[in-house]
Amino acid sequence: MANIHFHPDHDLLSRYANGELESASSILISAHLEFCPHCRQKLAAIEAKQARHLANSEPATMTPSLNAMMLEIMAQEPSEPIAEEVLDNELLLEDKTYPLPSALQRHSDKIGPWSRLPGNIKRAQVEVSGTSKMNFIYMDSDSSLPEHTHQGQEITLVLAGEFYDENGTYKPGDFIIQNEEHKHLPRTREGQDCLCLTLLNAPLHFTSGLATLLNPFSQLFFRR
Repeated sequence: MANIHFHPDHDLLSRYANGELESASSILISAHLEFCPHCRQKLAAIEAKQARHLANSEPATMTPSLNAMMLEIMAQEPSEPIAEEVLDNELLLEDKTYPLPSALQRHSDKIGPWSRLPGNIKRAQVEVSGTSKMNFIYMDSDSSLPEHTHQGQEITLVLAGEFYDENGTYKPGDFIIQNEEHKHLPRTREGQDCLCLTLLNAPLHFTSGLATLLNPFSQLFFRR
């Protein structure tokens, strides 16, 4: 998609290819890859390099126990195919429907009910393993989140519509990483809504207006 300007970096894609990321981060990468042929190509190159490295490894480096395990696996009969799960491939939000990322289609039961936040924002939590918190965030037309910075890392993947802040405009497929060095005020334009999937590993810290009164309670909010 030509309009994607923000991507996971090479290190993050390499860790994804190696299976080193927690499940929540892997879900966000997988969802971005659905939008982004550029990153699919980069991932294919990383995987090809890994395959060449394995192919060029000396057989002598394989321990006897690992060699026996590989022989046992190769000798096994093919397993019975697993019955395909029923997919829920749409996300429902009042009178609107949005395609659900493939990585979440088999886990739609992990998506909680929508709740309202200040600024004409709606949120649905997604139950994921690990310490990070995943949410769908819906910003209605001409809405905004309070200005904030980050006590850890925030990853935002735009799924539909667009939003903007002081640093640019973000459209479907954009993969935006923010940390404690960033402060921004995300908002939507009149007539333009936005649906995002976000991942936080620490609470936000609000920096202006009445929202700053929430900061003493942000850790409790983050644990919900």
